[in-house]
Amino acid sequence: MRQGQPSVQTPQLDGRTVIVTGGGSGIGAATARLAARRGAAVGVADIDRASAEEVRDEIVAAGGTAAALSVDVSQEADVARMIAETAEALGPVTGLVNNAGVIVTRALVDTTVEDWDRCLQVNARGAFLGCKHLVRHAREHGLGAAIVNTGSISALAGQDGQAAYAASKGAIVQLTRQIAGEHAAEGIRCNSVGPGSVRSAVLDSFLGSQEDPAAAEQTLAATHPVGRIGDPEEVAAAMCFLLADEASFITGANLQVDGGYTAV
Repeated sequence: MRQGQPSVQTPQLDGRTVIVTGGGSGIGAATARLAARRGAAVGVADIDRASAEEVRDEIVAAGGTAAALSVDVSQEADVARMIAETAEALGPVTGLVNNAGVIVTRALVDTTVEDWDRCLQVNARGAFLGCKHLVRHAREHGLGAAIVNTGSISALAGQDGQAAYAASKGAIVQLTRQIAGEHAAEGIRCNSVGPGSVRSAVLDSFLGSQEDPAAAEQTLAATHPVGRIGDPEEVAAAMCFLLADEASFITGANLQVDGGYTAV
């Protein structure tokens, strides 16, 4: 920092209760940990309860506050219960990261109806249900709230073999705008974050399936102008910023955290 310049404050989430779906691994886990470090009580929600509990235990061991929940975000009863149980355990919910998702990589002509439905049900319907029930919860408690939905580079740029996945992520970006416009006057903000290629179990599995994993990683990294693959913590930082008061004048935005991928 240059002498005489004001210090840059880290966006804080003190006193907030935030739910992160898909919080048991990857971007979700990184977001849950960072939100906790910034002062939030965190509901770690995942379809795999064991992974949610592991992240919860890490947060608690580091001095934070968290609860673990087993949730299938494609089921409305599960999503409603997720918010109610988090509020009971940690206090009224004022932040939600709709991050749970699945990916299907298959050529259009080989994509089955089951593939299509799975992507739309988990990714798009899951975000819709999370938004719907958080808005209801915020209204019931007279609260403002911040929602962050996980988009993707696939929402804005065509990718080989991702018809179902791209459609689901495109739906999320437009849903975000719709919710932002409808609920801004109630103090409810809604934004999306679009990750590029980010280190995760899914990416590791893909690279491991290639004949030359190191070469495949170099090729993938080269598609991003910054020349590398991202880390989950870099996406988590954007999500936690959008949850915080520092982003109070931002709603309906889609923030691409993609190393410049969609810029070119």
